Amino acid sequence: MVVLNEMHLLPMPGGGNVALHRTKPTNSNGLPVVVAHGTLSNKNAVEHLGEYLAEQGFDTWLLEWGGHGDAKSANRKQNFEYPALNDLPVAIDFIAQYTGHEQLHWTSHSGGGLLALMLLARQPERMHQIKSLSLIGAQVTDAAPSLKEKIRVAALGTLTLLLGQTPQRLVPIGPEGEPTLLLLQWCKWNLSQRWTGADGFDYLKALEHITVPSLVIAGGNDDVAPIKGCRRIYEALGGLKIWHECAEHHGFSKNFTHSQMIRGAAARAEVFPLLHGFIQRV
Repeated sequence: MVVLNEMHLLPMPGGGNVALHRTKPTNSNGLPVVVAHGTLSNKNAVEHLGEYLAEQGFDTWLLEWGGHGDAKSANRKQNFEYPALNDLPVAIDFIAQYTGHEQLHWTSHSGGGLLALMLLARQPERMHQIKSLSLIGAQVTDAAPSLKEKIRVAALGTLTLLLGQTPQRLVPIGPEGEPTLLLLQWCKWNLSQRWTGADGFDYLKALEHITVPSLVIAGGNDDVAPIKGCRRIYEALGGLKIWHECAEHHGFSKNFTHSQMIRGAAARAEVFPLLHGFIQRV
């Protein structure tokens, strides 16, 4: 299969840039598909998913948001909301203009899904640009259910504040650290079990107004994005939605961890087809 490979670095008005890595098969069909990585990661974390979607004939765009891979963050003090409200609009508008399509499919892992939800919650007029939302292992309220986990999350937030960044060795779940205060806000959300903006905006409540068809996938053994937190987002969404729990008691070969849902043979055989089928149906 002959493909077109491109890389675009997009400057942002407030500084920094967004990186887009495109794979377009010659027989591509349908709307563009964006694949967004999560925190502590870059495009390499979701490259298996991107390769799979391109093989299915989709015009696939791997997004690296500020501070990850080839992308540069606008500033060291930005929180989790900053890339949602600044990086994503730049990327979405560019893809729409470049491809001539008014809509795209958003496919994401972990924090990449949270970014899309925050953007649509704050700017609901952008819903017309998103044909579908696929969220793998995305949660923001339930990573610290026990006292031990609360202490761990509180320590992570404190170190992030003191250092002005989150070194990868503190949370070795991805190939990169977080170069900003982004994870400080994530820690606050999970400790309070309330997903509120720096100005008090209630994101979880606002999800009821998001009517984009959504696929929400949780891992049966995901301690980064526990099922309860993923389910909380699923239940809050207001439009057509589908839920999948990648666990043995739901017919999967194993209880998937956070990273196993986006990498490896089992992900390709059991998880990726869920995304492909959903995109085709909506």
